[in-house]
Amino acid sequence: MSAPPVSATISELAAGYRRGTVSPVEVTRACLDRIAAVDGQVRAFATVTADRALAGARAAEVALRDDPHGDRPLLGIPVGVKDIVDTAGVETAAGSAALTGRVPATSATVWRRLEAAGAVLVGKTRTHELAYGVWTPPTRNPWDITRIPGGSSGGSAAALAAGMCAGAIGTDTAGSIRIPAGLCGVVGLKPTYDRCPTAGVWPLSPSLDHVGPMARTAQDVRVLLDAMAGSAAGRRGVAADGGGAAALRGVRVGLANTAMLAAPQVAAALEGAVEVLVRAGADVRGVVFPSLRDALRHADHLITVEAAEVNDRLLVSAGTLLDPVTRAKLEHGSTTDGRTYYRALRHARSVARAVRAALVDHDVLLAPGVAVTAPRAGSETVAVGGEDLRLGRALCWNMAVCNLAGVPAVALPTGLADDLPVGVQLIGPQGGDARLLAVAAALAERVDGVAAQVAHGLPA
Repeated sequence: MSAPPVSATISELAAGYRRGTVSPVEVTRACLDRIAAVDGQVRAFATVTADRALAGARAAEVALRDDPHGDRPLLGIPVGVKDIVDTAGVETAAGSAALTGRVPATSATVWRRLEAAGAVLVGKTRTHELAYGVWTPPTRNPWDITRIPGGSSGGSAAALAAGMCAGAIGTDTAGSIRIPAGLCGVVGLKPTYDRCPTAGVWPLSPSLDHVGPMARTAQDVRVLLDAMAGSAAGRRGVAADGGGAAALRGVRVGLANTAMLAAPQVAAALEGAVEVLVRAGADVRGVVFPSLRDALRHADHLITVEAAEVNDRLLVSAGTLLDPVTRAKLEHGSTTDGRTYYRALRHARSVARAVRAALVDHDVLLAPGVAVTAPRAGSETVAVGGEDLRLGRALCWNMAVCNLAGVPAVALPTGLADDLPVGVQLIGPQGGDARLLAVAAALAERVDGVAAQVAHGLPA
């Protein structure tokens, strides 16, 4: 294994385990040591499960000795799990003081499946309270700890980028996997709606909620996805369809940059990806895309109403334990009229039709990733395209349309700008997650991808 444990990919670790050049206990200890060294600054973890992780790693070593070529693709792989995903016997507080001490008796379906595939839980990663936000306080971005990691799956992305785990689980309602993946320089997939079951995951907006994988490479994301979705491929450890750059030859790519929001660095990343695709033999053409301003507005209405409904008992019982901003948003949702909600549902259907139409003549769509590089902590607005936008609005702008449409979308890092990650977003048809990740993996081979590295100033 060429990379040290804290920066190795899942594929590298699995290969090292089979060859006996590294062990699950060694890798798990390295991750726990890394957490001890840097998480005081990054603050990616709400709970560290050291004893459980080491016990799981020891069990993985026994299983590897008994059957080194078994069909458990994640055996001994350290994984961080967002603190809204239930893990039996471990506090799952959804980032809220109102849920402190909540220890579920059973695990979410996705975590049960990951454990069955051999994954080792190193801890619960921080989330914005109830996953209702996009910057994940108090977590900081490992590339620059004066900046935010994005959210609401910011803890998962920061933990990966800082080398504290090899894979992570997040959720995405209006970009909450893809935003922090983009800002932290890791790969994050919002799968097809319902591809990964949300049973046992604290809900925000059931119409738009997705649970999905995050990792350092698209191949690793595919391994996690297959396990979470319960597919036969996941049980066999199949990483991706297709092979290498050859997967780009003849691929029909729709360039969905109309109405997209992109700071100059993000626009440059998109242009660079287009050049790579064209040189590799892909057919890249412009495509009409729905209004993202309208999509975000209607997604916000759906989230507002549904979040109030699914958290109605908590709103009554939590008292002052809920953050005032969260409480205000939930209270606003409880007073939103039915006509507004109906219009939002109707708009979601029209967006889904428009995205399906855009994909009729294209295999994937290429779009800007998160619109800006990581903003500084405490920023309330960002300037993009000559317009000052509220932070949440700017970060979700390019993202919410895929939640409304229910199609898979992956955030892929392509390089650095001013020492901060930038990247693109690839979008596929419903059910086309595997092909989408194969194209993402092939594109990553040909761009200056961002490997997980330690940000300047973090202890080695």
